[in-house]
Amino acid sequence: MSTPRQSSMAMPVAAIVISAAGWGLWWIGVRALDARGLTGERASLALFVCSSLILLPHLLLRYRRGARMDGATILAAALYALVMVSWNHALIVGDVVRVTLLFYLAPVWATLFGFFVLGDRPTAKRLAGIGLGLGGAATILGAGTGDLPLPRELGDWLALAAGVGFAASATVMRRAGGTSDYERTFLAFALGALLALALVLADGSPMFPPQSLAPGMALAFGFAAIWVVPTTWLLFWGASRLDPGRVSILLLVEVLAAAGSAAILTDEPFGPREWIGGIMIVAAAIFEGRNPPPAPEHPVEGEG
Repeated sequence: MSTPRQSSMAMPVAAIVISAAGWGLWWIGVRALDARGLTGERASLALFVCSSLILLPHLLLRYRRGARMDGATILAAALYALVMVSWNHALIVGDVVRVTLLFYLAPVWATLFGFFVLGDRPTAKRLAGIGLGLGGAATILGAGTGDLPLPRELGDWLALAAGVGFAASATVMRRAGGTSDYERTFLAFALGALLALALVLADGSPMFPPQSLAPGMALAFGFAAIWVVPTTWLLFWGASRLDPGRVSILLLVEVLAAAGSAAILTDEPFGPREWIGGIMIVAAAIFEGRNPPPAPEHPVEGEG
């Protein structure tokens, strides 16, 4: 028989698992848009414009009832917008599983942000987790081959940037406490659309090829309504109700979904070095997730 606490955690846990599976399969929709002419940041622009429009009517209703966005909500959403634009482009130009694994250094970056921003106390276990995760990344990026273990492809750089941005966004949410999931979700999409628009304009090529505009936007709207909006909102909603360690472990469902779908639908190479590095990164995420939330050296604002 479940306890009230277990029952109250069941829904957030389910939300994170469903969201993680959606993120693991996210690459399918992004590449479908790219194949229909919405290349690069055009896919992000179309997705996030459609997602913002879907959420806008309810947001206006919430504002009429007194909902507002504070500075922490805006900063967390801006960081998350950077995550989504980087992530989308990485999935288009990089290998799905490799990109996903490099993104999963996010718990390592989150732990480092906790040390330097929130004043968390470093422990031997957390330092070991950081070393394991960074060692896994170095293995994937070429350690032992005679070359420096640094990203060599755009997809690698973007995956790492997305992981850092995700960790930074989570740190802001943790420091700020109870910010609104709905407002943060809408703002992440709106700012993501603006960032993607700026990158498209900087490219100098036509924004949307005429022949791909109608079918591409129709696909983007469907993808946004069925996939992007629910997946993103579930992540924000669930993560705000669970401790970061549990969220880190549950999000590993994304790796399974990405690896399984890529194995079935693509012929992207994934050799022994990637396997070894991937196991190390996944182990580091589990290791970090099983640690209790650290106590900060100094109370953050808003805490007792």
